Amino acid sequence: MGPLAPTLLLLALSGSAASQPMGSQEAAEPTPQAPSPPPPAAVSAPPKKAEPPWWKGRIYSWASVGTTFAYDQTYGSANVGVGWLMRNGIAPNVEVGYAFGNSPTLWSLRPGVSWYLPIPVVQPYIGAFYTHWFVGSGLPDENGIGGRAGFSLGRVLALGVTYDHALGCDRNCDSWTPTLSAGYSF
Repeated sequence: MGPLAPTLLLLALSGSAASQPMGSQEAAEPTPQAPSPPPPAAVSAPPKKAEPPWWKGRIYSWASVGTTFAYDQTYGSANVGVGWLMRNGIAPNVEVGYAFGNSPTLWSLRPGVSWYLPIPVVQPYIGAFYTHWFVGSGLPDENGIGGRAGFSLGRVLALGVTYDHALGCDRNCDSWTPTLSAGYSF
């Protein structure tokens, strides 16, 4: 170190002593320092986007077997469906059906929505759907709209009625079908 270092040290010490009142026995208060930044957080996955409360729900499914009427004939039918029962009772769903035993054979696809009233044990429901019938034997496919209403008994059985209206038809365009279905909600 050069001769300048001791001089600077003496000046620094005398400056701190000059800032103290004369005859004070108290030690100098330390100067406040800025708080140190917190340690970096552990790298984690981005937070999940919160779902709206009405979206929370459960999957439910059903199956039914019975008869239906089309092309002036009676058919056997089998249907399976799945839906998402949300907390507010609204349930978007889709059903696939097969009508057999006569010609032409029919496959149907029914996307729709139902509303289950919040009544315990016996839950009334109403719903609406669109239907697309895949018709065999070279006949053109058909479209329709419809509705359903009934009662769901617990989580297993449902008793109701289904209404179908075929669009673009000129006779026998409407049908009512009683339904008894068994299903399960997860």
